[in-house]
Amino acid sequence: MVSCGRNLIDFANVLKAFIGSFYLSIAYWFSQCGLALSLICIVVIALATDYCTNLMIVCKYEIIDRLTRIDNDEQDITAEEKEHQNKERERIGRNLTYAEIANFSLGKKALYVVNAALFITQFGYTVQYIIFLGNTVQSLFPFGNKPYTNTSNVTDDGGLYPVVDNARVTTSPTYNLVVLIPIPFFMACSLLRDVRNLAPISLAGNAAVICGFFATLGIIYNDFHVADEIEYFKWAALPMLFGAVSGAFEGIGTVIPVEASMVGNRHMYPYFLHLTICILALILSSLGISGYLRYGHATQQIIIANLIEENDSIFLTIIYTLICISVMLTYPLQLFPVIEVIENALFLPGKIFGPKTLVVESVNGEGGIQEASETDSLIKDKSKVGLAVAVPKSVSAWKRNLIRLLLICAEVGIAILFKDQYAYFGSIFGTIGASVLGYFLPPLIHIKLKRHQVWWGITALNVFLLTVFGVIGGSTSLGLGIKTIVDRMINNQ
Repeated sequence: MVSCGRNLIDFANVLKAFIGSFYLSIAYWFSQCGLALSLICIVVIALATDYCTNLMIVCKYEIIDRLTRIDNDEQDITAEEKEHQNKERERIGRNLTYAEIANFSLGKKALYVVNAALFITQFGYTVQYIIFLGNTVQSLFPFGNKPYTNTSNVTDDGGLYPVVDNARVTTSPTYNLVVLIPIPFFMACSLLRDVRNLAPISLAGNAAVICGFFATLGIIYNDFHVADEIEYFKWAALPMLFGAVSGAFEGIGTVIPVEASMVGNRHMYPYFLHLTICILALILSSLGISGYLRYGHATQQIIIANLIEENDSIFLTIIYTLICISVMLTYPLQLFPVIEVIENALFLPGKIFGPKTLVVESVNGEGGIQEASETDSLIKDKSKVGLAVAVPKSVSAWKRNLIRLLLICAEVGIAILFKDQYAYFGSIFGTIGASVLGYFLPPLIHIKLKRHQVWWGITALNVFLLTVFGVIGGSTSLGLGIKTIVDRMINNQ
């Protein structure tokens, strides 16, 4: 029986995978699309995300069943064969990736699509965290009055006269320096090998998110009044809202690795997922409604900016320092799928820096990991034996660590380039992740694997989701998002 402590650790990882920093931008999207339309969008996308995420888990275990099925009748299976089968199921359950699920179901091209979408999405999310931290930490530095001489004043005869003025300027270092503050922590966390090792970080991050959320609501409702000209439906920005809310449910790339890390407790993942989606939907709805009603059309991309404009207090600084810490603690879990994609492309057997021969890891009787030869596998189709293979222990640790550190350096450079596009940046990468990984591939894989085993209505729902949400919603939101960012950067906004 799994202990309460283990359940708490696993739930913390599931919750942290879905809750990042984007909830602090949801009020901005309420201001862009209206109160009622935004609320409806959150509810619909929460339901779609929950359904499609569960489809992925169902498909994973359908594939495991097929790979480990023994040809003999159930009554003819020996105890040794049954033990071998259980070990193989555990090995595949620990190591099977989203890309391999797509490869098994849809073919080799699907593997490349998933890896590309997974890398782009999770890479984008982690860059977004760095942008958030840079902008927020910079805004938390106190302001001071700095006297300077203004020589731009023109006299009647065309001459200039100097005027000594007092400017309210921040004491913060430049953005390019501020974004470097959390990088040593990110680099240290990137060296961890197991998702479950991130559980203490997830617990601390969840506590910081919840405290920051309630503190933000408390400040909004202090001296609360409803802004003028509240609107309920603004359809022009609906595609961007679709991408933004989908991005706020940002756990799609971490579903398989987090579920795989729950050794001995994977049956609880669906329940943890339902609870996580409900919690996040409540956070997004309450903060979006409250922030928009309070600030109306003046709502900033990150609502912290509105609060600091009104209340530059030490208490507020402490609260948003806490929120920055929560975002820092979210980063390692979101980085894990990016690392997994890169390492699998570089270090698996037969890859550029991997060993030439395939060695499959299996689970020993004590629950540990041991190496087994290819011939020990129960998989009958040897073309599938390369599925669910971990990076071999023979690969030097320094090579893996170097790749992880270089990855973070690249993220910092991109965060500097897109420092003023936080909300739109998140919408674009949320669209890529949700439309491809969330709304398109899970229904399609489920149709491929189980269409003859389920009620026709399930198949019809899957076709609707992959068409309307995956293709139409995704392409429209992505196109408009890219156009908006390009226009804003051209106009220096």
